[in-house]
Amino acid sequence: MSLTSEGGEAISAEKMSRVSRAVVTILLLAFITAIRLPYIANSPYEYDSWRQSDTESIALNFIEHRMNIFFPQLNYDGPLPNYVQLEFQMTTWLIAWLYRWFGHDYALARAVPIGFFVISAYALLLIARRYVTDRTAWTAVLLYGIMPVTILYSRAIMPESAALCCMLGAYWLFVKGVEESKRGLVVLSGVFMALAIAEKIPAVFTGIPLIAVAVQAYKHRLFVRTELWIFAAIALGFPFLYFQWLSTVAEFPFVTGIATKHIWPHLLESFRSNEALQFFRTNLPSTFTWCGIGLFVIGLLCLDWRRHWSLGVWAIAMLLELAVIVATIRFDYYLILTAPVAALLGAQALARIGRWRVGKAAAAAVILAIGCQSYAIAVPLLQGQQTVLMQQAAWVQRYTPKNALVVVGTDDPSLLNASRRIGWRTGSLLPDDPVKELNAFIADGARYFIPLQGHIDGDDGRLAAYLNERFQRIEIPGGYSIYKLQ
Repeated sequence: MSLTSEGGEAISAEKMSRVSRAVVTILLLAFITAIRLPYIANSPYEYDSWRQSDTESIALNFIEHRMNIFFPQLNYDGPLPNYVQLEFQMTTWLIAWLYRWFGHDYALARAVPIGFFVISAYALLLIARRYVTDRTAWTAVLLYGIMPVTILYSRAIMPESAALCCMLGAYWLFVKGVEESKRGLVVLSGVFMALAIAEKIPAVFTGIPLIAVAVQAYKHRLFVRTELWIFAAIALGFPFLYFQWLSTVAEFPFVTGIATKHIWPHLLESFRSNEALQFFRTNLPSTFTWCGIGLFVIGLLCLDWRRHWSLGVWAIAMLLELAVIVATIRFDYYLILTAPVAALLGAQALARIGRWRVGKAAAAAVILAIGCQSYAIAVPLLQGQQTVLMQQAAWVQRYTPKNALVVVGTDDPSLLNASRRIGWRTGSLLPDDPVKELNAFIADGARYFIPLQGHIDGDDGRLAAYLNERFQRIEIPGGYSIYKLQ
């Protein structure tokens, strides 16, 4: 055989290898997308309806009031503008444009976070390939895609997927830029990290393994690398300026309030509290499954620290995030930022198991077990819709003018959001004196009071009696009555 033909066959084999790798990757990403398509047209009124409906309401307010990404507006508490200090509005901004172009459709709203998540899965694949073989990298992406926490919150109308996308994009760009001496990629990584932190502030913990990567690459020359200073300035500067500026116009400084009232006062003690321990006992298995937790532990204990110490630092950084942030906030969707490194370590654990005599079958059985557990956890939540709330909202839309200010009898804003009305929540101003609170709302322009099928949160009977005595009740079948306040 001639050298030319041998070379041609080698090139052909290499090309075929690239094609087969691409096919496997495409099929894997298609599978991850496909399992998120059932129930894609669900309304936000399912699990975490307050957070999902708040997010969607910001998109609707962009369309109806002010199409400016720097001025997010909620429907409460009181008349507009109701500017709010929340995450950078990448998700809602894109949803607003889709609604404007194609009409209001919940499937469009869910397509945005699903799209961000699929991109994040590809970014995780690129990261994994720098540590492990293709097979183990594909396994990591599969685990990442079938965890309960990622199934639920990658299709929720929330900013988590966008944060993951930017966070993993930043990680890959930084590692590639440092290892290949491409300063432009390091600077671009700073842009992605800035967006990730602006989406979810705990994404800042991902900066810890990036510091480890830089230390490993540059050692004592770390502090004279200009691109690293630019990276830090962009990654930290934009979120700081964004939240500082938004606090000057927002009526609800949620981010600042959470930090000053909850995080900082309990920074070093929350993880020891009984509430935090109970939260983790309950929510870690339901977000990662017991098999997923076991794989993470095995992967961390068996990690080759000499070769993959930045991966180990990443795992420790995210455990620190759990102890410092999640232990205080205690919302299960905050656990999602740990999913990428959990998937990477889990895939490495499965690779070790695969070396045993019956290892491949055992590894497949573990993946199947995680998939089955995820299915059992996620499907009941995906099938649930708050039909009573949605029916009450439909009556509100029918019997009240669109521009009328209303008061809902719930602390949860979901009913207000579902009704597509602006107003107040019961208990948001004077929770100890509901009658005085209602009169204050009326003085500010409230025209209707809306219980949730006759129920008023926290009422001991005084407010219901006052409403029945003083105001006209619009009788609606099924107990969905509405009170006309003026």
